[in-house]
Amino acid sequence: MTKESHLPQGQHARERIEPAEIDIGRAIDEAPITALQWRVFALTLIASIVDGFDTMVMSFLAPAITHQWGVSHAAFGLVFSATLLGAAIGAATLGLLADRVGRKKLVITAIMWFGLLTIACAFASGISSLVALRFLAGLGLGGAIPNMLALAAEYSPARRRSTIVAVITWGTPLGAVLGGLLAPVVLAAADWRAMLLVAGVAPVLLAPCLAIGLPESVRFLALRGGDDAGLRTILQRISPGLLAKPHTRFVLPERTIARATIGALFRDGLAAGTILLSAAMFTSLLLSFMLVNWTPTLLERAGIPLSDAILGTIVLNLSGIVGSLAIARVVDGRMRGSAVLAASYVCAVAAILCAGTATMIAGTPLPVLMITLGASGFFLIGSQITLSAYITAYFPTALRGTGIGFNNAVARCGSLLGPALGGLLLSSGIDPAHILFAGIIPGTLSAIALACLAVSQARAQAPAPTRLVKNRGVA
Repeated sequence: MTKESHLPQGQHARERIEPAEIDIGRAIDEAPITALQWRVFALTLIASIVDGFDTMVMSFLAPAITHQWGVSHAAFGLVFSATLLGAAIGAATLGLLADRVGRKKLVITAIMWFGLLTIACAFASGISSLVALRFLAGLGLGGAIPNMLALAAEYSPARRRSTIVAVITWGTPLGAVLGGLLAPVVLAAADWRAMLLVAGVAPVLLAPCLAIGLPESVRFLALRGGDDAGLRTILQRISPGLLAKPHTRFVLPERTIARATIGALFRDGLAAGTILLSAAMFTSLLLSFMLVNWTPTLLERAGIPLSDAILGTIVLNLSGIVGSLAIARVVDGRMRGSAVLAASYVCAVAAILCAGTATMIAGTPLPVLMITLGASGFFLIGSQITLSAYITAYFPTALRGTGIGFNNAVARCGSLLGPALGGLLLSSGIDPAHILFAGIIPGTLSAIALACLAVSQARAQAPAPTRLVKNRGVA
């Protein structure tokens, strides 16, 4: 008879139902998605939509503002670039800070910040003050995204993490679609200042809802040795059958990081992915932001009425959402995700070339032009959304905010250059079709970076990034 068999029956029961420690990641992965998690996903999606709306609002107001103030397209390009420069700085700094102080606080702070600054933009008196205010608003716009994605990823079970993060990432194109639908109505009833007031009031009203409805990341709390009572409460709402007692320890079996720093992203096997994924996002956002910001103006220059030109941006973004579902399903299959994304960017280049050809040919029917723009959005924005989900899953909890923030900062530099480049090309009188043809360069570079990552993974036989995308990797 073993020593264990001498234990009283009640003691055996307590040992079975009162574990000494609980693996938080495993507990989330094995439980069904609960109302608490759905609330986190819904609130982060709404916040992402508001962020996307405020990021893209200026693209719909550019024709009205340039006409009223008599400024050139190149000068107004500085407004786009200032927003994105601020967003790049905000992504890097607030993403790094989130790994030290928590996700929730910085999400709320960032959203309140850019809401108030967007309201201030409605009272700008000239291009210089508008540039300055959009730069300040950009700090919050960029800082919100890494922390929203990290929070959503850390409440997601591994089996559905990439899908959930991809849906949260839909916020940017959905926000652009919302702006495209509202802009003609608001501009017809009032002016561009009223549109900015709408864009600014929405996040200000949302911030208190986030403060009440969002919990802090349970994985972050565990990694930082947070309040066990708080962890226990959250986990029991996620997994009601989990019997965690006051003495139970909560663990997260991941690599430990003494301090979240940018340098840590280039050690312990993360360097290749950090560099190549950032490069791919840089060139991808350069191209997509150039197109999304200037598509209404490009199409208007090609002789299309402004209302139909704005429709082009809506089609571009909506097709990107559909594309992300299709591409993410392939990435979640058996093929290596980086190889699938590389091929998808090649398809995006081909679609953009078709769109450029359609604008060049006189008398091209509007439905044909919209189909080519839809295909461009399907592959370009769809690949970009899927790539964002891939990147989010690449980093461990201790570096998730830092990694996403660093990637966003590098990518935002691409989004900074894209609108400025588009404005310069338009101001120089280059044909809209030729501007679209120029999109083959950044699109091809994104494909090359991801192809290099796929080759590197295959040669090293390092399955981690692919497994992460398939939701079987680190937390």
